[in-house]
Amino acid sequence: MANSASGESVIQRVVKILDAFSKGRPRLTLRELVRLTGMSSSTAHRLANDLVDSGLLNRGEAGDYGVGMKMWELASRSNPLEEFRRRGLPFLEGVHAAVREQVSLSIPDVESRSVLYLEQLDQHGTATNLAAVAGRLDIHNTTSGMAMLAHMPRHVQERFLAGPLEKTTPNTETDPVKIRAHLALIRERGYARMAGVLVAENTAYAVPVFGEGNRVIGAIAVVLPTAHENPHVILPVLVAAGRGLSRTMGAERRPYGTRPWLESGRQEIKTRDAAN
Repeated sequence: MANSASGESVIQRVVKILDAFSKGRPRLTLRELVRLTGMSSSTAHRLANDLVDSGLLNRGEAGDYGVGMKMWELASRSNPLEEFRRRGLPFLEGVHAAVREQVSLSIPDVESRSVLYLEQLDQHGTATNLAAVAGRLDIHNTTSGMAMLAHMPRHVQERFLAGPLEKTTPNTETDPVKIRAHLALIRERGYARMAGVLVAENTAYAVPVFGEGNRVIGAIAVVLPTAHENPHVILPVLVAAGRGLSRTMGAERRPYGTRPWLESGRQEIKTRDAAN
């Protein structure tokens, strides 16, 4: 592919244009595309029109652009992430019906140091959740990310911990030593729990999902107001969903931690009650 004066290939410039669209920006004018991509007006106009001709974008009556149906068709046709989302949805629905709070399915992207959310079922409660479908959050800031990182190979963990760890809130842990200890605890008990890391009033639980070869491929998480926290309700259905989806994805039977989840959940409640 021919490069531009900036050194970017046509593919890279096309991706820039497509990446400019988001849930908050479903339609963009040419001027907005130019501003968001940093391309010249003539280049953005030419590439956007080519994408319209191919069906990847559509043009509105006012001359603005939006994502075309062809994008959905190509992404859905044989995408393994869509298959994972489809298989995971019944398990998410079961958790959602039982706990009546925010439930999500996500996958790890260690290279970008983030968690990518594939599905989310809205809360019946009042928790504020920063996760969104097709959105990303930092691995070390989320229970989903920590639940997955805990079961990744040691060299992957160390590579992640050697990189930058940004402090999003005062409760964000960025000390590699303490994160290693937390990962060991998650492996021991089979689930992750984090409180007040992204939203001060929230607590989140997550369990890993395994695929073929018992490789961690995703996580199911529940986010709820800390005031509504009840591990006795959350953990049984969350652990069962993680195990069920793991078997569906080809994982061999494996224990979810070495310490019984109910015992550790009870201990957490006793510890917090004693502190109050």
